[in-house]
Amino acid sequence: PISIVSIGSSGINAEYGEHSDHRRRDYDRRSGRDYNDRYNRDRSPAYKRSKRDGSPSGPPGGMHPFYPPAYPPYGMPPAAAPWPIPDMGSHQSNHNNDKHSHEDNFMKRFKQFVMSLKDDVDEEEAVEGYRKYKTKYKKNSITSFFRAHQNEEWLREKFHPDYIIRKKKDLKQCKIKRLAIYKRIQELGYLEDVGVCHEDQDKLMKALDAAVILMEGGTIHDLTILDGRDRNSDKPLIAIPVAKLKKEKGKKDEDGSDSEDGNIKDDPDSPDSGSPDKKLPQPLHKPQSLFVRSLTPLITREDLLQVVNSLNLPGFLRLAMAEPLPDRKYYRRAWVTFAHNTDIKEACSVLMSSKVEKYDHELNVVINRELSKRVRFVPSFTRSLYAVQEDVKWLEILITELDKAAGLWISRLKDEDDSNEETEDELYENPMIEQLRSFTEDSLKTPILDHELDQGETDEDEIHIINDKKLKILDKLVIYLRIVHMVDYYNGTEFPAEDEMPNKIGVFHIRGPLETSNSKNSLQDVHDWNRQLGAKIQGVIDDMRGVTIPHGEAVEIGLKTEEEAVEEFVKMNTEEQGTGKYHCPLSGKKFKGPEFVRKHIFNKHAEKVENVKKDAIFWNNYVREPKRPMEPLFPPAQQSNNGQSYSTSTPNTSYTAPPRPNYPGFPPPYGFPTPFPQAPAPKGRKVISYNDLDRPDEYDVLGV
Repeated sequence: PISIVSIGSSGINAEYGEHSDHRRRDYDRRSGRDYNDRYNRDRSPAYKRSKRDGSPSGPPGGMHPFYPPAYPPYGMPPAAAPWPIPDMGSHQSNHNNDKHSHEDNFMKRFKQFVMSLKDDVDEEEAVEGYRKYKTKYKKNSITSFFRAHQNEEWLREKFHPDYIIRKKKDLKQCKIKRLAIYKRIQELGYLEDVGVCHEDQDKLMKALDAAVILMEGGTIHDLTILDGRDRNSDKPLIAIPVAKLKKEKGKKDEDGSDSEDGNIKDDPDSPDSGSPDKKLPQPLHKPQSLFVRSLTPLITREDLLQVVNSLNLPGFLRLAMAEPLPDRKYYRRAWVTFAHNTDIKEACSVLMSSKVEKYDHELNVVINRELSKRVRFVPSFTRSLYAVQEDVKWLEILITELDKAAGLWISRLKDEDDSNEETEDELYENPMIEQLRSFTEDSLKTPILDHELDQGETDEDEIHIINDKKLKILDKLVIYLRIVHMVDYYNGTEFPAEDEMPNKIGVFHIRGPLETSNSKNSLQDVHDWNRQLGAKIQGVIDDMRGVTIPHGEAVEIGLKTEEEAVEEFVKMNTEEQGTGKYHCPLSGKKFKGPEFVRKHIFNKHAEKVENVKKDAIFWNNYVREPKRPMEPLFPPAQQSNNGQSYSTSTPNTSYTAPPRPNYPGFPPPYGFPTPFPQAPAPKGRKVISYNDLDRPDEYDVLGV
């Protein structure tokens, strides 16, 4: 064997010369391909860097044997490439193809559209052509999006007529119940002298907790858990009139059944009810909940509810599912609420080990954290004269619209016309609106200004602050909106599905204290606040009214009538199989003419025709919605490190450099363009150098 090796070695040396060992290793390592034959044989081999985990094997991302390193080794100065740089034309063309394919996913902007036209196109033709292009692109985009998501529950809940009717009915019943609870806590004195301000924060929270307890099915006995004392007074916060409690004791019928109200079932102050085994008041306003982080869009509420019910978890109350997240492939989140005395850790463990078998989806469940900051403050200048004037205007409009939509405070009057036919007229009478109008006439026309914050030398720059005690009527309406209509006024937000959430009355924005204003506010700040809040409130009103896009625009992007949808359905299910022979694929029967097929479809398949009409309404509701969910028309602008926004389609993303320290004087990688502009150094601190202190300067290494 030794002689054979020596003979082989001598043979290789004779054929390849003095570098035979190196070339044999190079040949074996590259599986028979000798890359050094392409270049000068006297050059040394390339610097080889170990490939990082997860890095691609191609030349742009990872290291290739004949590609130079992306960065010089740590601490070493830049050196010239020891071999000719490979042609990057192919990689650049690949990058351009990727770039164009990415841009094709979005609608062209006007400049890009004009660049694709001929040179002899005038301005009017370009504008008209771009308008048609936008309409066609938008129509195709919303059509493809609707077809992709039309069977998902979240989209049907928003636009399908069956879901809309059911949703409106449930919301109306919810608001009627909340109005009864609002009247109850008002009768019990929980809302007496309570303002939506920092000073009355504790009283306000106890009033909201009392409303939540009654919403959860609690009794007056459970309300006693909220009794306490103010930190700055010896008087009790809540004084429940005993006479009212006895009067509202359930009003038993002769057969011993409870009253129709059912909210008050026990009177803790009655001497007749003092049994030794009387239950303690329960903190029903503090339920526990689990948070499901992500659910596929195909999972419905019924699917998840079936999983929870099959586990027989004790204390389960309700389930809530959030709107889908467009930036996360329309995945949804959910909350599972349990009673306050439930072993929530055990419930979390059981639910985490289960999954939705229908879609083989495991549930990612965690214990939901309590609301860290239920009360949040808005700027103190919301007490100013101009802000209060805007609040009076918007509160009257908003409450009137919401009350009428839910049928609250409306009495029906029967009248007889000349033909002796009875007609019903609706009369809206909300006593709080009448109080608000009197407050407008008495207080705002000649307001008594209790405090002035001087912001300048002229009267135009002064903010006049009204005392909170004079805003009690406004505060009563703001609380009414929050409890009954689930609207957080000072944030301009509506929570229509709040009854399904763990906190039935969650976040509430109130006026903050004057002391928290670190800088003086100008009158322009007040006007900006009024404009922003007014836009939010107008959005709530538009959503309630069902404001849609113009009819002409809706027709351009695909609006169709029910008759057109039915005719299309009949035509699609009328197949001609020969002369005088027509076939209905719905039933498999044959007919002599198309009119017989049409009559057959309307008589025997009326349910399917009705479904076609509902689907047409479903599609039209989606088309008319100004805020319809759809894929973005333009690439989203992202924020770079230096705070500048750029489009995701413009940067060169063909090469991703590994993270390296930014050594001064180092050029970008050989042959590769810089992927993103480098962010400037932060202004707040000195740039720290990570060079070795004992290492000589770069100029010393180069001998300069």
